[in-house]
Amino acid sequence: MSDKLPPKILVIEPDEVLNANLCNTIERYWFNVNRAKSAETAFRAAEVDPPNVVIISSRIQDRSDLEMANQVRKIKELKDLPIVFLIEEDESVDNYNIAGDSHSETLCRPFTPNELMTTIRALLRKSKHVFQDKVIKYNDISMDLSTFKVYRATKQVHLGPTEFKILQLFVQKPKNIYSRRQIIDYVWGVDKEIAQRTIDVHVNRIRTLMKLRDRKSVV
Repeated sequence: MSDKLPPKILVIEPDEVLNANLCNTIERYWFNVNRAKSAETAFRAAEVDPPNVVIISSRIQDRSDLEMANQVRKIKELKDLPIVFLIEEDESVDNYNIAGDSHSETLCRPFTPNELMTTIRALLRKSKHVFQDKVIKYNDISMDLSTFKVYRATKQVHLGPTEFKILQLFVQKPKNIYSRRQIIDYVWGVDKEIAQRTIDVHVNRIRTLMKLRDRKSVV
């Protein structure tokens, strides 16, 4: 059994139906999917939960797909991020032939699920990306992301799904300080609006259950 998690795919498609269809197709192949409908929300999603591949529709309105690609690749971990550009039949593929960029491909609509997944897998092979470990650790905290078990030293701590996801964010990058908006983006998704007080309740519950000192990890 692999000790790594499946690849994370960020889908940027403004059309709600097309977005759902794309994500459902990818999830059927056991990949993890994050969904975004605009350049702004996509950038927030990529920043807090870096993907292994991003799929960008040419239909996004608030920025061109090429501008979006350049912006996402400015994130430190995503310099060589594999990108699939989804373009329309009347668009020229030549516009996407970026010299020296071996980490991007174009896919013209309409395409089959097999064509989409073949393109994604080819880019993953070329990028030789390091996928996330199923077990992550920080000091004496250990989290198994496949079984959703948490340990403090040798003692198992029972967290709810929301607390687990928040703690996962903190353990993955323990030196980072996250805004409440970033926690919402990571746990609930970039299109959700959650009361900020909710975050404080969950974080305090984590501290109580884990018996953690009041470390400033949220701003």
